[in-house]
Amino acid sequence: MKKLLLVPGLAIALCAASRPNDRAQLLAVERAWDTAIVKRDVKTLDVADDFQLVWVNGQMSGKREMLEGAANRKAEIDPFETEDVNVRIYGDTAVLTGRFTQTAHLGERHETNQFRYTDVYHRTKRGWQAVSAHASLIKP
Repeated sequence: MKKLLLVPGLAIALCAASRPNDRAQLLAVERAWDTAIVKRDVKTLDVADDFQLVWVNGQMSGKREMLEGAANRKAEIDPFETEDVNVRIYGDTAVLTGRFTQTAHLGERHETNQFRYTDVYHRTKRGWQAVSAHASLIKP
């Protein structure tokens, strides 16, 4: 079963170079991504034109493929939250790493897996925008 593994979450640590509102902005973006993945809401998945996604199997996708995958996936994904999230901000770039558990349903079949992830955001005039994402399966 192919899964969409875009991995947002809760930020809990920031580097000293961040601006006062960065934490709240990144939290809002990450929460919106969590919900958008579950609901297939591609309008909320605001990514850079040169966005790169590294899938759990090592394949790479660009913006178009990622958005098509989110909109057209066959499996239903249960709402999920991330854990152990670390946010580091370097000027106008933020790197978020963490862990999440995701359950996908395809007909009568369901599968639950845990992942570690890295999301990279860049600050634009409109706010934080995703430029890269990666997820790795945590084997039991």
